[in-house]
Amino acid sequence: MNKETQLWYLKANGRVKGPFAAGLISKNILLGRINPNDLLSKDKEVWRKASTIREVMPDVIKHRNEPNYKERLKAARRWADERDEVREVDSDGKEKVYTPRKKITHLQIKTTGYLGMIGIGVFLSGLILAIFMFTPEDPLAQIDCSAPAKDGIIFDGCHLQRKDFSQLSLRNSSFKNTLLQNTQFIKTALQTSILDYANLSHSDLSGANLTNASLRASDLRGAILNGTIFTKADLSYADLTGAKASSIKLTGTKLANTLWFDGRVCSKASIGRCLKP
Repeated sequence: MNKETQLWYLKANGRVKGPFAAGLISKNILLGRINPNDLLSKDKEVWRKASTIREVMPDVIKHRNEPNYKERLKAARRWADERDEVREVDSDGKEKVYTPRKKITHLQIKTTGYLGMIGIGVFLSGLILAIFMFTPEDPLAQIDCSAPAKDGIIFDGCHLQRKDFSQLSLRNSSFKNTLLQNTQFIKTALQTSILDYANLSHSDLSGANLTNASLRASDLRGAILNGTIFTKADLSYADLTGAKASSIKLTGTKLANTLWFDGRVCSKASIGRCLKP
């Protein structure tokens, strides 16, 4: 297994789970689901604190000394947090949205005699069954980072730096929180794909089609965007500083709080062009 697809075992609260992609470990550290003092291992023999392993620490935290750090950290946590809505792309490339169950904090049932007790039993049995059936999957669900790239693929949290996805069809795919630095997406079909909080710095997306794609809080610093199509895409909170762009298409593109090419922050009302706050 190469460095880019390295998996880690997690030891927390006396239990060992995994293996999980490094990117998923990183996301859950960012969200506080994994403590930086929890232990990680590649082989279940040598264990190290997560905080001492640079490749699993959230990228936004590693760049805490850079401009607009607070804004990027806030955006990263906002878009990485999927507790209010869980998105999944099925094998047919269709997106499904699940709303996790909320905790029941107060429940009042009026009952009368024996029939009332039976009613309570039936109600509680149904409630337990519903919770069992509809509880969202573990946020650290395993993802195969070495799977062949194709339409509808899920590469959330994977390390895919320096890969070449040029001229492939990756429509309806998911690259949430994925490390994609120096990756080639030349003339790649990425319509309706999700790249929220993906690190695409210094990647080449020349001629790529990202129509209706979501790139919220993505890192596009130094990227090559010549002829890139972002029509009706969502680039809210994305960082475009230092990116090289010509003939870029931004018709209907959301640019709320986007860090523009020259470092200025676009207003929340920006659509299609960067407006002053």
